[in-house]
Amino acid sequence: MTNLNTQVHPRRRIIVGDGVAAAALTETSTAQAGDSLVVAGYKASQLGRGLAYMSEPRETPWRYAYLLNSPADDIDPDFGQWIVDNWEHIQGSMVGRSPDWLGAAKPYLDCDDKRGLNVPRAFFGDYMEQRSQQAIAALRERGVNVDIVDDEAVSLEQGADGFKLLTASGRRLHADAVDIATGGPKTQRIEGDDGPFCAPELFGHEERIADHAKRGAEIWCIGTNATMLDALRLCQSVVPEDQLRFTACSPRGIMPEPLIARLPRDITKPELSGPYPSAKAFLDDVQRNMQLAQTAGHQMREVRAGFRAFFIEHGLKCFVPDLHEARLVPPTLRHWFRGGTRDTLHDFHRLSLTNHTRVVRGAVSAIESTDDGVNLLLKDETDALVPYKAGFVINCSGAGATFEFDALTRSLIDRDWVSICNRSGGIRVNDGCQTNMPGVRYLSPATTVIGDEVMPMPLYDAHLLRTWAARANKQPS
Repeated sequence: MTNLNTQVHPRRRIIVGDGVAAAALTETSTAQAGDSLVVAGYKASQLGRGLAYMSEPRETPWRYAYLLNSPADDIDPDFGQWIVDNWEHIQGSMVGRSPDWLGAAKPYLDCDDKRGLNVPRAFFGDYMEQRSQQAIAALRERGVNVDIVDDEAVSLEQGADGFKLLTASGRRLHADAVDIATGGPKTQRIEGDDGPFCAPELFGHEERIADHAKRGAEIWCIGTNATMLDALRLCQSVVPEDQLRFTACSPRGIMPEPLIARLPRDITKPELSGPYPSAKAFLDDVQRNMQLAQTAGHQMREVRAGFRAFFIEHGLKCFVPDLHEARLVPPTLRHWFRGGTRDTLHDFHRLSLTNHTRVVRGAVSAIESTDDGVNLLLKDETDALVPYKAGFVINCSGAGATFEFDALTRSLIDRDWVSICNRSGGIRVNDGCQTNMPGVRYLSPATTVIGDEVMPMPLYDAHLLRTWAARANKQPS
């Protein structure tokens, strides 16, 4: 006979989001038979894709143009094997496309290293969606009631019987616990970036950008980062290379280093002793390790992957126990470990030799729309203002120093359920991704501090996001 006094009541949990973090929380969920799990997100039925890997409703020239920054097996070893298993489909999908990804892949294909390819991002979305569907099926097989809701969460309230989540369509979802796994911070806005010849961000504005590129406009990107490289791929997908006019600008005018996979695979193995009394002492030793690795012939892919693996196993607090000092570390590491898509960086350099691409050093001071384009003022290294004329401007400047968050995250900040790290500008949560409100957890690329652990490398990396999601689910909720 069941003892009613000790019977465990079914638990109700909501996971908010549709990207990598939400997928990882779903995949590692500890829900048991009789429990209820709701996954609510803008495209939760495509769980794992999020904005970065979203499946478009119709075919576009740029659908398969955007590439992953890292080689396939660096993103996820299982994804590397997925590429091998699905190569016939991938190859068939890429035949005849511009830019010629299969042509760029030939050196890797010749040595049968499909795992080392910088794969079109759409295929990683396919992989993540398949993986998520398998995880949902497994949960249902063990008796968990899983409901998928394609709707954007707009507010979360605590009540006497748990939490109530309100969606954009007016739906009310109830739960005992909630995981907020929304996307990263938005691109920082620049005054004038929403004019008739401007796009305030790349994604969602592709049609307009493509139209102006095809008309022969010189496309300017504010920022020399991964999003800028995506913008170049977009232009390459709709404009013949001999007609391309593409400019990237940033205060330093420095491009990221290409992340190149080589055989045999190798990664840097840092030798850090610690604890270090200050961020500077720690960073000096990191730099020494990087220089030793580069002297030994390691490239940025080996260095970056090695330090990432090292920091997953050994948290930053092991080396910089002073939390204040630890918070000074990530901005420098983010700059040192900055990497980009091999194929696109090689294309940018090749096209620069024929003046179809260029880099301009300077910080945008003003954007003024005209009748036929944009006037830009850039502040150079001497603080002098230099005028430039552009046909169309894309704001690819990234999150900047002051993060702008989605409405739900902002509401958590306003109620002090989570706080903002005064050093990184990112979100700070407690151990296990718990917020200050019991029963609510938070994890997104905007998370920079978890408990007493500072994230040394940004959680934009899918591998890192999945690692921390799995750790959160291993802790008592």
